[in-house]
Amino acid sequence: MESATVHTGVKTIFNNSGEAGELILTYDWSGTVIGPIDNWPTSLVITLGNILHSSFPMFLFWGDDLLCFYNDAYRPSLGIDGKHPAIGRKGSDIWPEIWDFIGPIISQVMTTGKAVWFEDQLLPIYRNGNLEEVYWTFSYSPAFGDDYIICGVLVTCMETTQAVLGRQHIAEIVEQRTVELKNAQYSLLQANHYLQNIINLFQEPLQVLEPIVENGEIIDFCFKITNNAYSAYANVTPADLQNKKVSEFFPGYFQTSSFVKVAEVFTSGVANTWDLHYNVDGLDLHNRMSATKLDTEVVVHFTDFTEVMRLQQELESKITELERSNQHLEEFVHAASHDLKEPIRKILVFNTVLKNQLTNRLQESELATFERIEKASHRMESLINDLLLFSHVSQVPHEKEDIDLNETIKQVMEDLDLDIQQKQVIIKTNTLPVVKGYRRQLQQLFQNLISNSIKYGHSERQVEIVITAGPGNDTGQKLHLIEIADNGIGFEQHYADKIFQMFTRLHGKSEYSGSGVGLAIVKKVIENHKGAIIAESKPGHGSTFKVMLPA
Repeated sequence: MESATVHTGVKTIFNNSGEAGELILTYDWSGTVIGPIDNWPTSLVITLGNILHSSFPMFLFWGDDLLCFYNDAYRPSLGIDGKHPAIGRKGSDIWPEIWDFIGPIISQVMTTGKAVWFEDQLLPIYRNGNLEEVYWTFSYSPAFGDDYIICGVLVTCMETTQAVLGRQHIAEIVEQRTVELKNAQYSLLQANHYLQNIINLFQEPLQVLEPIVENGEIIDFCFKITNNAYSAYANVTPADLQNKKVSEFFPGYFQTSSFVKVAEVFTSGVANTWDLHYNVDGLDLHNRMSATKLDTEVVVHFTDFTEVMRLQQELESKITELERSNQHLEEFVHAASHDLKEPIRKILVFNTVLKNQLTNRLQESELATFERIEKASHRMESLINDLLLFSHVSQVPHEKEDIDLNETIKQVMEDLDLDIQQKQVIIKTNTLPVVKGYRRQLQQLFQNLISNSIKYGHSERQVEIVITAGPGNDTGQKLHLIEIADNGIGFEQHYADKIFQMFTRLHGKSEYSGSGVGLAIVKKVIENHKGAIIAESKPGHGSTFKVMLPA
């Protein structure tokens, strides 16, 4: 009757005890050695009640199978994706990775009845999908049953991983800093004379400064030691500098970041490097400063890059000037070319009208003159159009877009359809990539290259152009390599760079028409896309243009 009276309050004890209490109440205990909850000994129920209502992480191994119980405070130690829920399971099943360690301890406590204590004990456990190195501070105490016999082990524990790792990290830092300071002191603080000889070996200006402190604050620094390079830089002898305030020689250094940063290095003990523009005291200097605390002093050395800054500013100014000139030149070419189109058109019109009016009265030589005027005008018109096109491709659009080169080649072939049919050109192409670029410019690039291959076809064979694609990764940058190969007349390889220059022609105007601007446009488009182009050729065996575009 007493046992029945006690167990009528089991659920009352487990109620409001969090997730762990709910798991105990809903777990099917009938298949375990301790049986249903109503049959549990009073000691187990009371022990679990104390555990579940505690805010300190607690764990209980109970019975011959060492079944597991724990409270909500212990729950985080099991990990987000780890062993939870473990209530009702055997301890050896839950902790196989550490059972060789804790199993004997549990047996010892249950056998001897003596509690054990471990502090910051490393016990790697499997949780969150990994075997984690976890540190614990914990005690194992005997848990007694109703008949005063030890029936289990009560575990109170706390995970101390972060604290242990933090102390280890601090210890490593302290050890590292201690070694660094000892090495520095051993190397530099033998004696003033010895130190002076050492620092004179430095080619860069170097000074050892001692803080001047008033009311707990650093108000200035004084020179303790300077090397020959610093003395020459400041145009003052080492003897004149020694033990003198820095502000006596450089009063303006309070107005720069120099004083504050050197003081911070001394106060914090943390070395620092910074760029200083010293534009006070009638000076205009650029220095790369470095400061390191050394015992009760600060070692400061610097590199003067004033001349480098001056040259860099000159270079930037020249670049800006060249960009401005280039812009003006492009604007002039565009305007001049546009203004020349109308006069050329009128020359062609008037030449045609006049020739038609005089056709019956013209001698053969006079008719040839009219034809020469017409051809020259057409060449000029072609040149003007190419110059306008070059001006357009020099102006880079704001945003790139995804360009399917298969569609680009298809459009080019449609535009060149008449030439392709007249010369019975064979064009073969495999699958080409999609690239980021400027649609109109890429179309012009491939149109110029294919048009060139058609124009310079070999007279003794049918023109054949093969367009292929593959990876190009010569510089570590991911590139698409597109090759346009033909079987045309080719050229000498030493002209491979020259052909991309403006107005360059390798063949006479009487043999092949053109302005000499087409490949210059190709080169400009490639530059706009941050790519590259290589020409390979051999006279009589055709040419291959390798275009590399960023992937």
